[in-house]
Amino acid sequence: MEKIKLQKNALLAGLSYLVLIIVGIYGFVYALPEIKIEGDTAKTIVNIKNNQFIFRIGIFSILVMNVVSILLVTYLYRLLSRINKTMGLFMLILMLFGAAISLINEVNHFAMIAINTMDGFSTIESENLTILFSTIQKYGTHIAAIFWGLWLFPLGALIFKLGTNISKFIGIALLIAGIGYTLDSIFLFVYPDFQLPTLSDYTSYGEFFLTIWLLFKSSSIEKLALSKIEADNAVTT
Repeated sequence: MEKIKLQKNALLAGLSYLVLIIVGIYGFVYALPEIKIEGDTAKTIVNIKNNQFIFRIGIFSILVMNVVSILLVTYLYRLLSRINKTMGLFMLILMLFGAAISLINEVNHFAMIAINTMDGFSTIESENLTILFSTIQKYGTHIAAIFWGLWLFPLGALIFKLGTNISKFIGIALLIAGIGYTLDSIFLFVYPDFQLPTLSDYTSYGEFFLTIWLLFKSSSIEKLALSKIEADNAVTT
């Protein structure tokens, strides 16, 4: 029974990560940038009014991404936590914090819709409030990204502990991805006026590697996790 339970967790984790990546890319890379034009508030307001459906779909995709991330970390916790329960708890807590912050943060996008679809605001008021909520949303996303980066450290360590060449490679790649997300947010808070490159664009490949590995090698991962647990139990006894 234990083996069947673990197999489901590995496969479901892979499927969850795949959904998370797809909806996250759609929301952050396509839908929201289609509406929110950096440095052009007037154009952003026009886009919100004329393409409200795309904006709402973008917001919804971010909400789905965060709900799926909760499922993802739950499956990974069940799969890996008995290798090291402390690391497993850190992984779980950090992702839950990131998801909660990101979910709440989307209220700022809904505020932008309300401001630009309600009567009673002057042009200047609409622009100023749109800038305000857009800026708050931007910083809120980077606060969440700190936790999205930090959770990859215990996850990477747990994957590394599985002990194979591929797991060690993916574990290190996840640590690098975590560094990229975390530094991106720190740079924004410390040096907001500098146009620094987005490190996570170049360091986030570990998550793709892990997703592919979970999807196509779930049975092998289950055996690795189970054998690791059994080996650790043998040592302690």
